[in-house]
Amino acid sequence: MDTKLLLAKTDDLFRLCSRRSEAVFSDFLDGGERAVIEDSHSMPYGYNTMFFGGYSGSERTILGVFPDWEEAEESAFPLAVLRFDVPKFRELNHRDYLGTLMSLGIDRSKTGDILTDETGAYAIVSADIADYIAANITKIANAGVKTRIISTAEFTPPRPKREERACIAASERLDAVIAAAYNISRAISERLVKEGYVKVNHRENISRAATLKEGDLVSVRGYGRFILKHFGANTQKGRLHIVVEKYI
Repeated sequence: MDTKLLLAKTDDLFRLCSRRSEAVFSDFLDGGERAVIEDSHSMPYGYNTMFFGGYSGSERTILGVFPDWEEAEESAFPLAVLRFDVPKFRELNHRDYLGTLMSLGIDRSKTGDILTDETGAYAIVSADIADYIAANITKIANAGVKTRIISTAEFTPPRPKREERACIAASERLDAVIAAAYNISRAISERLVKEGYVKVNHRENISRAATLKEGDLVSVRGYGRFILKHFGANTQKGRLHIVVEKYI
C-alpha cells in the first residue's frame, strides 16, 4: 500500500467536493486502506463523510465525501449488486468469482465484497461497470452461471461462516489470545506478532504485549481470522476464559 498516495487521493476528494458542491466518492478501499485514512487523515471541517460498501459490516468500502449541507446517505453511493446463480451440482469459491472478474480486465478497486452462499454469490461492484459484467460473465470455472443485477431490496447478505470456540488464554495479551485461539505455542504466537504476520482491526501490530478488547478482529497470516467475542472469568490458576469466533 502506498500510504502517501492514498492520503493524497483522499485530500483530492475533499477539494473536488468543494469545487463541485456535490458528493464525491473514492474507489473501493480494503480494511487496511480505510484504517490508514481513519488514523492518519484529518477530516476537514465543513463536510459529511461515510464509509459504505453495500451493507452493514462490509469489509471493502467506499469513502463518500458530502458537502456539509447534504446528509450522507447510503443510497447515494455509486455501487451495484450482482447476483451469480450457479447450477446445484457445482460449488465455487471466492477465488473463482474474483478471478473471473479480474479476467475481464477489471481493477480490484472497482469491486467490493464477494459473498458466497449455497447457490451462488453476490458481488458488490462500482455501478458504472455493472452492466458490462452482467453481459460478459456466463461461465465461472467452466460452470455456466446466470449473472444479473439486482436491486438493493432483493439483497440480503449471507451470514459469514464462523465457528465459535471457547478456550483458555494466559492473559488478555495479543500473543496469549492468538496462542489460545489457534492452539499453538506461545513462542510461535510471539514470533508471528514480531514478524508482522498479525493485524488487529486491519492495523498491523508488532507488540506482543498489546491487549485486546471484546469485538476486536484479529488476522493472522497463514492461520485465518477471528473475532474476540467475550472475556470470561479467571480459572483457579489465574488464566482467562475467552470465546472467539473463527472464520471458516
